[in-house]
Amino acid sequence: MSRKRGPGGSSDTSSTPAERVLAMVARAPGGLHWLGEPARLLDAAWPDSLVEVYRAFDGASLFHEAVVLVPATQVRRRADAGVSGYAVGSLDGDDLVVDDRARVWRHEQDSGEWLPEGERFDRWLLGVIEAQEVLYERDGEFADEVFDDSGEPVPEVSERMQRRILKRDRDAPGPRWRLARALVQQGKVEAGRDQLETLVAARPEFAWAWYDLARISESLGALEQALDEMEAAATAQPGYEHAGFFWAQAARLARALGDEARRQACADRARADAPDLAAGQREGAQASLDEGDLDAALELVETALALSPRDLVAVDLRARIQARREAGDD
Repeated sequence: MSRKRGPGGSSDTSSTPAERVLAMVARAPGGLHWLGEPARLLDAAWPDSLVEVYRAFDGASLFHEAVVLVPATQVRRRADAGVSGYAVGSLDGDDLVVDDRARVWRHEQDSGEWLPEGERFDRWLLGVIEAQEVLYERDGEFADEVFDDSGEPVPEVSERMQRRILKRDRDAPGPRWRLARALVQQGKVEAGRDQLETLVAARPEFAWAWYDLARISESLGALEQALDEMEAAATAQPGYEHAGFFWAQAARLARALGDEARRQACADRARADAPDLAAGQREGAQASLDEGDLDAALELVETALALSPRDLVAVDLRARIQARREAGDD
């Protein structure tokens, strides 16, 4: 037997995150959620916060399967790319794993990476559910103007969602990173920087947060700081698959600063990690030029030249891009 409503009526004064989830589901429109009955027999090795949730409800489908928790009998131990824990379900189609410390990891389908999503499963889950509520009207239909053309929440909505998650799980890395990006997209650059600095202070291994800090610094003309931050991105995780890309960006920044020794050092590291990166950047620059995206084309070719300054094809390509820019060609 399964249920749509939990005990406690519409009250939100319950003492645990799992009980609060039950109360929220109880007052939701019919058909929006499904919860299983409480689980009785659970693996003794599970972290406490995972046990807390499954003792309240054994599996769930929330917000028309935006959030899915599989029944306890289907939870399996898995290890993948350095992430080890219990595969419990999905968020927006991305797999979720809860590790032995009850931290939540999310496998992003777009990038293929495991990202640190939450610091404690039950609090994070409550925050995610409260965040999803932002997208819906009281009748269970999507609210107007919450998504962009690609189907992603618009920055203003994303900001509200990430703040709701952080209210419940204040050290959650993924939501803080997305909050920073949403703030920057709205032009709230200093607020976005503050969020990123908070994140890297707590999780210095979060390479993409360092990368975003570097991009902010570069946009403000602080190239020395941007270079330091890009090198921090490159060294954040030993053996990280995108380290070569970060080193290439660092080489581009060093070249812009006229620091030849540092450019050479960064370029050497980039080529060691990703031998074909220079050619890929040059090819990307040509594709962007063909599409008329001159800003992207220029950055890509500048990166190629930072890695291989004597690449005559890249030198010629840069000249053509500059000529198009000077001619005012969009």
